[in-house]
Amino acid sequence: MAVLEGEINVISTLSGWTVQFVAISTIRSATLPKLGINVKFIQGDDSEEQKNSLN
Repeated sequence: MAVLEGEINVISTLSGWTVQFVAISTIRSATLPKLGINVKFIQGDDSEEQKNSLN
C-alpha cells in the first residue's frame, strides 16, 4: 500500500473501530498537547468518576 501511495510508512487496519482508535490516539498524543490541551480517558459511566477526573 505504501508503494502504491508513494509513501514510506503505512498503517493498515481491519475495522472502523481500529481506525478511530488510531486517529484519536494520534491526535491525543501528538496534536492536543502542542495546543496546551490535556486529555484523560476514563472508563464507565460512573458520574462520581467523571466528576473526579475534571480539573
